[in-house]
Amino acid sequence: MKGKVAIVVCLLVIATFSTMTIANKKDTEYKVIAELHKGIRSIDMEMSKAMPFNEKVRAHKINVLGEDVQVTFGEGPELQPAIANDNAGNLLIGFIGDVYNTGEYNAWFTYSPDGGETWATDAIAWQIETPEYPDLDYWGEGTRFFGTLVPNPLDNDGSSLYIMECNNPADFENGYSMVYWTWSDVGDGYYNFIDVNIGCDNGAEDWSWGCTSMIGDHGSGLVQTPFFSYQFTEDGWAWIYRWSTGGDEFTYEQGTSTSVDIDPITHIAYPVWTYLNPETGLHDILFSKFDFSTWEPYDSYQVHPEIGGGNITTSVDDIYIDISAYNNNVIIVSQVEGENGKDIVCYYSSDGLETVETSIIANTPADEMYPKVIHLEENEAICIFVKDGNLYQTRTTDGGATWDEPVKINDADGTVIEERGTADLCKLGALWTDNRNGNADIYFDTVGAVPIINVESVQGGFGVKATIANV
Repeated sequence: MKGKVAIVVCLLVIATFSTMTIANKKDTEYKVIAELHKGIRSIDMEMSKAMPFNEKVRAHKINVLGEDVQVTFGEGPELQPAIANDNAGNLLIGFIGDVYNTGEYNAWFTYSPDGGETWATDAIAWQIETPEYPDLDYWGEGTRFFGTLVPNPLDNDGSSLYIMECNNPADFENGYSMVYWTWSDVGDGYYNFIDVNIGCDNGAEDWSWGCTSMIGDHGSGLVQTPFFSYQFTEDGWAWIYRWSTGGDEFTYEQGTSTSVDIDPITHIAYPVWTYLNPETGLHDILFSKFDFSTWEPYDSYQVHPEIGGGNITTSVDDIYIDISAYNNNVIIVSQVEGENGKDIVCYYSSDGLETVETSIIANTPADEMYPKVIHLEENEAICIFVKDGNLYQTRTTDGGATWDEPVKINDADGTVIEERGTADLCKLGALWTDNRNGNADIYFDTVGAVPIINVESVQGGFGVKATIANV
């Protein structure tokens, strides 16, 4: 069963712009100009129903577990880590790994019960076509997490949207489950997903886990275009939205990355995507806003109201973006590329993207890449990025307007693998791919000024132990 409904066409209104100029460490003036265009809305939405996926694989004693805490010791490489934490010190992680060095990669999930002091020796995966880039988020209550994956291009033409639920990280038998939606056979088809990101929220019913943003192809002829999806019934029906149709005069295409976060205070979802601006030849940012605290009727169904959206057009080429939102303070970090190389820029807002300002996070002669950002509390956030084979962190306490001097996280110099998806962070720490031992392994370390659990010292080896202090 499929349903298709057309909704509001887009309206473009120029609202505000901002400029940030700094003394450039690359010996030229560095200027970022951002214009905010509001009034953009999705143009179409369709539905599909979830199916359960039950073919689990469980790995025993891969020894997922400091001066940098080595989390994985698999025989093969472990890559593309993701991490999330709850309010009690549990860390859930995901990664792509060939844990037995057989040439077969899968997405594995495991956890730490104590903020990284000890780690489970088991992990769990599902027998699916080799996916990429897991992403995780905490639902907001108890020990409940959700995750997603970028599907293999051979997995229903790259259209399988997987949602992993973990309601008890310690229970590898019954605490993990997975469902998926197939979108290639809905309408003209949604397929070839190249990026998938998840945002979770407990503002509605228990079955309403949150939302995903995706970049993929559409059967009307769109290539690498924005999609957005969320479940709207308890029995698994979900919407998928898009913002363009093939043949339109203006289309959102050739996107490189997407991110989504749901503000835990206001319950507003902020999906963002990059797209290629045909007028400038640069990648700009499309954003939307959905109210996840409520439902409103739509025909005989229900939707989360789409309450805003727009474009952030900039003077730089935005390639890899990440977003975090807390009480209307929205921070978007972006790897930008141009004649000065690769740098990290911030687009920040104090009013839920009604206005946007810009700041520079990192701009040195070396390339800064692959930023991630998370709020610690209101107006305070941590950003991590990779430079010269090292992972750095920097902090803002004024909502993104200014950032501290970056500090290196990893202890062994130059060992962080420089590729997309190489690092992630949560409120308790950062997780990254490291090759200091001649193999791609996952490492963890605390970040930020006020972690819930502070790892003070670590001794290496199998069954690594750490001394912790509660703060």
